[in-house]
Formats: sequence, C-alpha cells, structure tokens
Amino acid sequence: MTSAMRELLHSLPPELRNEIYNYLSAPDAKTPPLTFGLPLKLKTFECKHTTIQICPVHYGSTGLLSLQPYRFQEASEYNSWLLNNAIELKIGVAFKGRVNNFVQQDWDKKLESHLRKLAKQYPWLKKVARYDVQVLWNPIDGVLKSRKSRRTAGQIVRNMTATLTSLPHRDEKTKRGELKLKLCLDHSFATWSVTSATMFGFEHVLSPPADTLADFKRQTREVWKEAKKPAEMKTRSRLLLIPSAKPEQRGVIEAGRDLVKWTVGTEGVLLMKKHLLNGRVIRYEAGFEEEKGSPVDHVALSLLGECLSYR
Repeated sequence: MTSAMRELLHSLPPELRNEIYNYLSAPDAKTPPLTFGLPLKLKTFECKHTTIQICPVHYGSTGLLSLQPYRFQEASEYNSWLLNNAIELKIGVAFKGRVNNFVQQDWDKKLESHLRKLAKQYPWLKKVARYDVQVLWNPIDGVLKSRKSRRTAGQIVRNMTATLTSLPHRDEKTKRGELKLKLCLDHSFATWSVTSATMFGFEHVLSPPADTLADFKRQTREVWKEAKKPAEMKTRSRLLLIPSAKPEQRGVIEAGRDLVKWTVGTEGVLLMKKHLLNGRVIRYEAGFEEEKGSPVDHVALSLLGECLSYR
C-alpha cells in the first residue's frame, strides 16, 4: 500500500513556494557546485583532438532534496523546479590533439550529435540557461599555422563554445542566459606561442564585434596563463620549450561523490577579464601583480600585450 504524500508548506500557494525554491537555489560564494539529486552526472566524450566533460550542477538545498524518499510533496516539487529553472552546466574542454589538423565542421557535427542524444534522454537540458565553460589549450603541434593569420586559435575556442551552448532556445538565452567562458593556456604552449610570434586571436575569445555567443544576456570572459608545472620550474635550460609528442593528459573537471571542481584556471595568471551585458562590454580587468623579488613573467607580459591590443 502506497503511503500518502506529506506536506511541509501546505498553507503556502505555489507562487510563494517557488519564491522559496528560488531563494534556496541562488548561487553564492559559500555554496559549492553540487550534483546531489541530479539524474545526470559527469559525462566525458573523446572527440576530434579534444576531451569534453559535461556536468550539470546546482547550488540548492540538499536537505530538501533528501526528503524525496519520505514522500514529501515539496521535495519532489523542488526537484522538478530545480531541473527546469536553476541548473548550471559546467563544460570542460581539453584541446590536446593537433590544431593544424582540426576541422571545425567535423567537430561541430560530432558534438551536436552527442548533445542531441543527451537532451533526448534528459529533456530539461534544453532549459539550462547558465553555462560555465573552461577550455584548456595545449595542442600537441603547438601554434596554429595560417596564411596571413586568416584562421586563429581564438576562432576555434569561440566556435567550440557556441556549439557546446547551442541546446537552449535563443529566447531562453536573451531572457536569463549567463555564460562564463575561461580560456586557460598551458604554460609550455604559451611559451611556444610567444617565441614563435604567433597571434592567438584573443579578440575572438574576449569580445568580437559579431559574436556567435551574443544571445546570452550576461557574460564573463577570461584569458589565463596556467602556472608553471614543478618540473618546468626546476629546469635551468635556456632551450625553447617545445610541446611534447605525448602531452600530459589533464581533465578540466573533477567530480567527487556530490561535489564538482575545476582543475584548471585556479593557479596561474589572469591576463584579461571582460564583463558583457546584452552583447556589450560594461567592464574589464587587465594585468596582473607579481610578487616582489620574483622574476618577470615575460611570457605573460607578451600575451597581455595581445589582449590589450583588442581593448
């Protein structure tokens, strides 16, 4: 015999209950991203020179969600509300293949197929309007070689992000869409890029004039240079750092039982950060502080110079 549903807030109308759910689910600095209670956990795809990790998270009340087995109406109602209104999709991309062999159209087609299958299984993904995307850039063949710089690595980052955030309808993005895009350059790649005097194309990452990502109401875009690895800091060689034939395999997202955290963009140098509202830059931050007595990071300074040229 099935037991009757129990109620916690039986005296409150649905509108007020939704207000409570919204308050409980608002992101803040003290609440870590959680996967507790979500039907979809971390998914990993290997696709055309890249590893893609997709993980939905929320910042809601685990206490209320944990009451679902005890047949509390508000617990089930909150779970449904959360899936339709307060999910953030964290997407990590590790570019580790050959950038000079990368074909954008093939990659887009493959990822769009993966996303369609995922959305068919979890329809609420189409209603997600908040995205947090981080790209670790460390191609095996170094810089992108293009005649007269007609094609840049920055364009690839922008186009990949547009494909990965293509599930929600345009109206969802313009009304409540939020995008955080962070590009993290591996230190060895950054050194190679600066030494070869190749432009990365940061303008396509930070704020291009005709942006394929302009539908999002609010955006934050960042460019970072990752910190030196311990092995690189110990070396005294003055030889040029060349990307390894077998680069270190690094994931961008690490998911525990219920907690999710980034593995990149936490240690290094923030070169530039821009805040956009309705497609327009409203604020930017540039530059970095070096510890007194520490050696000058010439690589970071050169990369910062390119960022500032598109201010």
